[in-house]
Amino acid sequence: MPTSHRARMSPASASCTLAVFGLVMVGALLGCTEDPTETGRSSIAEVSASDDAVNGHLGRVHLVLQPRPDEIEPEPQLQIHARFVEYHGVSEDFVRARTNLPLPVWDQLVVGQCIASEKLLPIATAPRASGQRELSLVDAGDLRILLGSRELVAPLALVPDILPWLSGVEYAHVDDRIPRLAVEPDGTSPILVSVDGSPDGGLEAFSASVAVPVPLVLDTATVANDRLTIDWRPPGHNPQTIVLRLQAFTPGEDGVREPTGEEVTCLVSDTGRADLALGPLAGAGLGAEAELLRVSASRFDTLRINAGSFGNVDVFVELRAQKTLPLL
Repeated sequence: MPTSHRARMSPASASCTLAVFGLVMVGALLGCTEDPTETGRSSIAEVSASDDAVNGHLGRVHLVLQPRPDEIEPEPQLQIHARFVEYHGVSEDFVRARTNLPLPVWDQLVVGQCIASEKLLPIATAPRASGQRELSLVDAGDLRILLGSRELVAPLALVPDILPWLSGVEYAHVDDRIPRLAVEPDGTSPILVSVDGSPDGGLEAFSASVAVPVPLVLDTATVANDRLTIDWRPPGHNPQTIVLRLQAFTPGEDGVREPTGEEVTCLVSDTGRADLALGPLAGAGLGAEAELLRVSASRFDTLRINAGSFGNVDVFVELRAQKTLPLL
């Protein structure tokens, strides 16, 4: 899972150590199991529709760095997303679905497990009509990100008023270029994240230094003996875990590459090689007979900050490598 867990992360996170801006989350066996169950993931539809309404807070700052975007679907090299949520009278799963704050992959999967990416997203089943409900995305003041010598202030955007009791703002910033990052003597490139705090003092000001994970290069994707093997370099330290997202493509007319099957997400050990059984991957929706495979590999550094009476805020720095590889 993440490159650095820090002592503040949950025991489940620490056992794996990875999102954006993200992006959550144990055995050490590589390769999807023959029956990849959704460990740790309850029936969100049932929970959200129940009377188990609670009050609480959710906070996340997610930075995604992608130095070399893939040629099929290029993405910005830098993405920043942040939301600070206060809610009353609704379930946490409902809030996560409405505010796009799913649990991290490492909190939903065990090492070696693969699943259709869409199944990692909570389902926003409407809560029951009774009771007072409120869902507010808090204005936490200026959100500043210091990358090397460049300071970015993430702009605020109003959330769509799709519900009469949902209001507030979110932070979002994208950039086609990543600023040159300063390198410390130990080889790390820390990023400083700071928040001024909400005007009412409910969310206190904080700052946090989070390291950029070690970059990686995707090398090959090979199918043989009913297994898919993906290689990258260098391997992680210890090793930790890495999040792989897999989407198959086939060449179409006029050279256009068309997606085949579903995107699949895997949590694997960051050893430089993932050896995955094709049966469970195909069962999860991967188009295993395709000619091309787009691989997105993400390393994370994570930190949990206490923001006063608001509670904990998770800070994720995701270093993503993405490349479309021929299936050899």
